[in-house]
Amino acid sequence: MSGKNHTYVLKGGKAGYDRLLLLARDRWPGTKALFERAGLSSGMHCADVGCGGGAVSLEMAKIVGPAGSVVGVDMDPVTVELARQEARSRSIENLEFRVGDADDWSEPGTYDVVYSRFLLQHLRDPRSLIKRMWEGVRPGGRLIVEDIDADGWFCEPSNDGFEFFRTAYPRVLRAHGGDPNIGRKLFALFLGLGIPRPELTMVQSLHAGGDVKYLPQTTLRFSADAIVSAGLATPQDVQKAVEGLTAFTEDPTTLISGPRIFQVWSRRGPSDPV
Repeated sequence: MSGKNHTYVLKGGKAGYDRLLLLARDRWPGTKALFERAGLSSGMHCADVGCGGGAVSLEMAKIVGPAGSVVGVDMDPVTVELARQEARSRSIENLEFRVGDADDWSEPGTYDVVYSRFLLQHLRDPRSLIKRMWEGVRPGGRLIVEDIDADGWFCEPSNDGFEFFRTAYPRVLRAHGGDPNIGRKLFALFLGLGIPRPELTMVQSLHAGGDVKYLPQTTLRFSADAIVSAGLATPQDVQKAVEGLTAFTEDPTTLISGPRIFQVWSRRGPSDPV
């Protein structure tokens, strides 16, 4: 999938939705703690830009309750429809999912919270979206962003399949104009846009077992076509790496980490102009 400002290197659709649910299970504890620190609370009206399968949007809707609301926006119509079905199955009525491109998103002065997770790494011009997200925050509201620093990925012991993934995924992001290390740059981007008083934390997951340990393997499989199309490896190279990484992941004596995740948020003052 492509937009004016990005080309998404991971497969979407139903399989992509399932991968996003796996990702959400792994990352939710860190995101929940972030929301608590940033002050997400009952009655707030929120936007989740690049919401993917909507897992975070669903949790936000529970936190803000019936007096609040959440709008989730994503460019993949399949994942958006699956997210809508999940919201209906849970009878969540304060949540709306929209199909839309982050390149076109602009709703100045509309929300108490504007949030995005793992979207900026795919953008050629992340500064533009951060600026529009900040403009979307009402006086007294918050901008909350999470994204990765791919240099943080590691495994123990070393593994050729994992090293292939750790090298190839950042390279394919860069080949499509993205930035696999955008997380560490968020603080400076906020300041450069005049966004005041940004606060930040960094979190990282580590797994010896369980389905979330498969996230690097799954991400490699879902970015395989983009890696091959970019001329970074042959299909045979990717398949060999997937097989090696699968065996490594299944070994209960091995460790696999997630990337470092930078969490940055800022509050617009009650009298600050929008």
